[in-house]
Amino acid sequence: MYSPLHNPGYPSTPTILFHASPPQSARHSAFDTELAPIDSPRPTSDGSLYDPHAPLLPNRLSRPHAPQQLQLSGARYEDFDARRLYSPKRIDPFSPSPAASETEFLKTPSSALFPGPAGRPKPPRLHPFARSFEAPEWMYILIHLGLCSLAYPVLLLTTIIASNKSIFWSRLIVGIGCGAVGVALGLSLARLAQRFLEAATWATLIHQSRAAQNPGIRLRDFADSSASPTSILAGLKLLWSRTFYQGASRRARAHYDPRPWTFYVLAFLIMVTISSSLPFILGRVVDIRASIVHQSDNYYEVAVAADLSEDDLSRAAALDGTFNDFRYTWTLSPFSSHGNLPSPVMLQWEEDTVYFAETTLSQLLPGGTGFGTFDSDTTAATTQLDIKQATENSGNRDVSAGMVLRYPRWGIRIRCTKSTDPNTILPRAASGLTYMFVPHEILRNLFDSFGREYPAALGAPLNLTRAMQPNDTFPATLNADDIAMSAVFYDNGVAHSFFSSPVSMGDDGAGFVSIESLLVRLNTTYTPQGTFLTHPEQGMPDVNGTQTFVGMDSAVCLELYEPYVLETYNSTTGIPATTRIVSKTNTIVDANGKEERNLRRPLTGENLKRELNSSSLRPAYNVAHGNSANQILKDNGRDAYYVPSPTLVSFTGGTGPQGYLELSADFFSQARGFADASNVLTYLAGSGQTVARCYPDNVTTFVKIATFDAVVVLGIVTVLGVFAGLFVPRLPFSIPRRGFELYSWLAAFYSNELVLEKAEQRGSEDFPKHLELEDIKRHMGDLRFHYGV
Repeated sequence: MYSPLHNPGYPSTPTILFHASPPQSARHSAFDTELAPIDSPRPTSDGSLYDPHAPLLPNRLSRPHAPQQLQLSGARYEDFDARRLYSPKRIDPFSPSPAASETEFLKTPSSALFPGPAGRPKPPRLHPFARSFEAPEWMYILIHLGLCSLAYPVLLLTTIIASNKSIFWSRLIVGIGCGAVGVALGLSLARLAQRFLEAATWATLIHQSRAAQNPGIRLRDFADSSASPTSILAGLKLLWSRTFYQGASRRARAHYDPRPWTFYVLAFLIMVTISSSLPFILGRVVDIRASIVHQSDNYYEVAVAADLSEDDLSRAAALDGTFNDFRYTWTLSPFSSHGNLPSPVMLQWEEDTVYFAETTLSQLLPGGTGFGTFDSDTTAATTQLDIKQATENSGNRDVSAGMVLRYPRWGIRIRCTKSTDPNTILPRAASGLTYMFVPHEILRNLFDSFGREYPAALGAPLNLTRAMQPNDTFPATLNADDIAMSAVFYDNGVAHSFFSSPVSMGDDGAGFVSIESLLVRLNTTYTPQGTFLTHPEQGMPDVNGTQTFVGMDSAVCLELYEPYVLETYNSTTGIPATTRIVSKTNTIVDANGKEERNLRRPLTGENLKRELNSSSLRPAYNVAHGNSANQILKDNGRDAYYVPSPTLVSFTGGTGPQGYLELSADFFSQARGFADASNVLTYLAGSGQTVARCYPDNVTTFVKIATFDAVVVLGIVTVLGVFAGLFVPRLPFSIPRRGFELYSWLAAFYSNELVLEKAEQRGSEDFPKHLELEDIKRHMGDLRFHYGV
C-alpha cells in the first residue's frame, strides 16, 4: 500500500510503508481508499483554509473489499530529511499554523476505518483547562475520591475486628485490611498517573520525530513504556531516553513545545512509588499493641513451697525454749537481714483488712523453700538465690513467667481497742510490778466484731491469786468479776511492752487466735504534746536528778490467723506479686462459681498438700510469734528511762523524737498487723510443698489507628489522584490524546500516524504468521518510527 499523500519538498517517489500482496479472491480490500485531491486547499465554513474539525480521513470507496495481507518484505525506504518538517517561524504547539495543516497534518496517511461522515473527529470536550490539558476522566477521578473516602472507615473496621485477638491473628487481619485498602488506592492512583506516562511517551515520540538527525525512536523503546505503563522502571527508562534524544531537549523544541515534560515523568514516578508503597504505609498507621490478660478458665497444677515439712517443725521445736526465755529476747534473723524478708501485703476482704506475707521467688523455683526452715541458711540473709543455677534451670521450671498462681496462704486479721478506764492500769504495785487489767466488755466487743463466739474460758471470774503477786493489792475501784484477764510487766524502762494470751493454738486446724496486750510507759519529759491514760503518783528522777513522771496507756487486740486462697502473679520481669484474695478457705476451689478446666493431669505425691492445716504448726507458731514481738521490742530507747522510739511514736500517728501524741488503736493494729505479717507469716512457709493452680496469661492485642498519620496519608493520596486526573498535558500540536491501549495502536498504525523511517531490506517473502514473540521483538525491535506531523 502506497501513501498517496504528496508533500512539497519530499521526493516525488512515494515512500512505501507496507507492501500489500494481491488478494487471493476477487474481493477488494476493505482498506482501499480513494483520497480527495489535497493539492488545492479546502475552504472551511468560516472561509479559512484550516478547519480543525475537518475529517483527516480519506473518502472510502463504496464497494466492499476484503483486507489485503500486509508485508514488511519488499518495502522500500527513501532517505528522509526531517529538517523539511520544520518551519523557520515559531509554531504554537496548541494551534497548528495553516502551513503546518496544509503541508503536514492533512498529508498524514489516514486510516480507512472511519467511512464517510462518521470519520469526522468530534470537537474536543470542553473543560476549564482545555487549552493546556486533556479532558479529565471524571469517572476515574470520582472512583478515586470514593475509595479515599471509604479508606478510613474500612481501616477503622479492621482495627475493631483485629482487637482482642492473638498477635498472629491481629497482624493477619490488619495486614489483609491495610493491604486491601492500599492495593485499591494504589491501583486507582497508578491508573490516574498512567496518563502522565502515556502523554510523556507520545510527546517524546513527537519531539524526536522532528529531530534533524535520526528522527523517530525505535519500536523497542516505545514498547518498553507501553508494556508496563504503571511501573517505576518504565518511567525511569523514559526519563533516561529523553536525556539522550536530541529532539526531546528543551532547546530543540523550545520554539514549538516549551513545556517541562520531565516534570510530568517525575510526577508519574512519585505517584507510582507511593501507590506501590501504600499497603506498607497504611500498615504503619495502624498501631498494634500487645497486652497481657489474666484468665481463670484454664489451668494446670504446680508445686510451690507454701507449707512446713516435718523437718521444719522439728527445728522449730528445738528453738521453743529460747523464745520463751525473756532474758534472750531472741529473733530468728539479725537486723542486717531484714532487707531480705518479704514485704507485708494488705488486702481487703469484705469489710476487713487482711495482712499477708509476700511470696518469694525461691518458693516458686523447683527445689526452693520459704523462710520457715528454721535453720541457719534461712534465718540470716535467707534464700540467697544462685542466679547461675536459676538460669540453668529456667528451662525446667514448673512455673513460668506470665502466669497467675492460686494457692492457700495464712492471713492475719487484727482489731484493737484502747483502754478508757485509768483504773485498769496499776502503775506500781508493792512488788514494783505494773498490772494491766482487761474487762470482759472490751474482749466481748472484739470477738463480736469478728463474728466469733466469746470463749467460755474467758468468761470465768479472774483468779486474783494466780494473776497477782502475794503482796500486791487488786485496785479497789475495779470489780474482779468484770475483769477477763490481766497482764503483768516489769519496771524495766522499756517504753512499750507486750503480753500475749493464746485463745487457740491451732489444734482445730483452722488457725490461731491470740489476745495481744500493749502497755505504754513513757517519760513525759520527751512528750511535750503527749496525752496519757494515767501516771503513777510518785515520779522518778531523770539523768539530771530532776523529778519526772511516766505517762501510761494501754490497748488490747484480738488477732486471728486464718487460711485464705490468694492469687500471685509471677513473671520473669519482676518479683512475684500478690494481686487479690479469691476465697476465705484452706483449699483451692473454682472461683465465681464457674467450672475451670485442668489442662494436665493432677499432681500426686506423698508429701504434697492441697490444703492448709494448723493442727501440727504449734511449734512454728510459738517461735515465729515470739520472733515478731521481740523484733518490735528491739526498736526501743535506753532502758530505765522510758524514752520514745520510732515504733512507739508510730502508734500515735506522730513523727520525730518528741512527736508522741496519743495512743491510737487503729495505728497500733496496723503496725502490729504489718509486723506479724513479716515476722510470723513469713516463717509459716518452709520446705513443705503445696499444690497451686497455674493460670497462663493470654497475650491479646489492642489495635488503634494513628488518626493524624492516616489523615495525612489519605490526604496526600487524594490530592495526587485529583492532580493526576485533572492536569494531564496535551500533546504537541494539539494532537488528540494517545495512550497504550489497543485503540491507540489501531489509530497509530492503521491511520499511519506512526511512519516507518528506515529498515533493512528483508526479502520478498510475506511477514509470516505464528511467529514467537521473541522473534517478533528481534525482527522489529530496532525499526525506527516517527510521528507523521
